[in-house]
Amino acid sequence: MRKRNSPPVGTARSSLVRADAITRLSMYDGYVRASELGSDEVAVLAKAEDGGHNAPPLPGDFHTDLISAITQARRDAHNATDDPDEEDRILMAQLEDGDWVWKTFRPSEPEPKPS
Repeated sequence: MRKRNSPPVGTARSSLVRADAITRLSMYDGYVRASELGSDEVAVLAKAEDGGHNAPPLPGDFHTDLISAITQARRDAHNATDDPDEEDRILMAQLEDGDWVWKTFRPSEPEPKPS
């Protein structure tokens, strides 16, 4: 039985969470989760399953790495000389050479492929 408003099984699904809306980050049972204080709504930002069946677990400090990645993405957007509109950046968890990293790309660019 599916929960109401959940996509059909086998349907690809994604969501975006604005960094400005995150007031609480947690790492629980291998998931990086974000929420707003005082809200019951939780968004899962990363989980090991995102890397496939044999993906290594997420590092224990991956949620704090996200803070650094957000800061760097903001700097990159602000300082980009080839981007006069200072386009936002999208962060996503990916495996790179067997290690979990936060990858950054612009909304106008294709999503980076895992290495």
